[in-house]
Amino acid sequence: MMGVQMAGTEIGAQLIEIESLLCTLFLLVSVLVTLVIIFFSFLAVKVDGKVNWSYTVVFIPLWILDLLAIIVVVSQGLRSDKDEDEEEHDHEHDDEDTTPMAQEERKARKLKEKRRQRLTGSGFTLLIVVLATVFQILIAKRANDSSSISGPAVFAPYFVIEAIFLILALIRIAVGLKMAAAAEVPTKAKVLLVFESLWFKFVRLALAVLIMLRIDDKITCSWALVFFPLYVVGVKYLLQLIFGYRGFSRMPNVEMRQQGQMLMTVGFVVFVLVGTLSYALIGLLAARLDGHSYAVSKVLIPVFIVLSILLCCSGCCLPCMLLASSAGGEDDMMERDGAQIRLVSPNLRIESGNNSNTNEGASSSSSRRFGRRSNNTSSSSNDNRS
Repeated sequence: MMGVQMAGTEIGAQLIEIESLLCTLFLLVSVLVTLVIIFFSFLAVKVDGKVNWSYTVVFIPLWILDLLAIIVVVSQGLRSDKDEDEEEHDHEHDDEDTTPMAQEERKARKLKEKRRQRLTGSGFTLLIVVLATVFQILIAKRANDSSSISGPAVFAPYFVIEAIFLILALIRIAVGLKMAAAAEVPTKAKVLLVFESLWFKFVRLALAVLIMLRIDDKITCSWALVFFPLYVVGVKYLLQLIFGYRGFSRMPNVEMRQQGQMLMTVGFVVFVLVGTLSYALIGLLAARLDGHSYAVSKVLIPVFIVLSILLCCSGCCLPCMLLASSAGGEDDMMERDGAQIRLVSPNLRIESGNNSNTNEGASSSSSRRFGRRSNNTSSSSNDNRS
């Protein structure tokens, strides 16, 4: 009943707009995944010596992604204030205690604050995208000529990005510890907060430093040892699943215990699948870099499997499910003389009553047929009940 009543309201119109947003998201993900597949395909044929392209050509799909990201970020930063003005107007409520001039001043301050936040966020995101693009350019230059640029110079943009994220993480940790101290949170929770905020950043930083030293021959160990920080990631998530399962097993509530154990079991299955593909890729890549004659096209098989599944979901399965779910709503509409008419009237009400006489049953069937119940039928039904 609530769904029928909401069909002609603004909320119903917003629910319809979700389909267009989802279709746009599916299209965007499909384009991104396709470009990544093309990049790895170019990389495989280049490294295997099947083409004589420069690495500048190989990196073209990634630079297309960078260009699209820059366009999106700049368009968001330069967005007109008209949209924000409309959003603010939709959420604005008249207050009897404030004058129209005060409302306009408050509205202007809110728009100015939103504009400042939008520009700050867009500028920060644009800086990250530009640094990532410069990092890719330096990698391509190093791949074309290993003596043209040193490893630290190649990784300089990446270290700047990591430094920015580390500073932001430290600020969030300081704020979180201050709030935890005010709330008298135990020390164990504070240590866990610091660990969860910093551990993955240090893993990425350690991996980047080891790769930088290895490509400059500062260290001569196997590439399997260079990728050691990635093994720490797998161990961390495995221990997290084990401790989570044990924690749920000790819960006194049976329902919550069963749900938690089921959740941890599903997480373990996902971990096994993702871990198998990830560490198969790491092992094949380390063997290839150590001098084994594995074709890069075979080394990247786990990558192609994952990307193919993503492309199948975003380009076929999920859009088909969306169309199938929206087809049911179109079946309830019919077109007559150029106008759409509902087959089921929103005025229909299903009422329960006694089956003591046939007149009430006829009245009920008539109401279902025509979608409404007239006052005369209701009065006659009441007379029959009396």
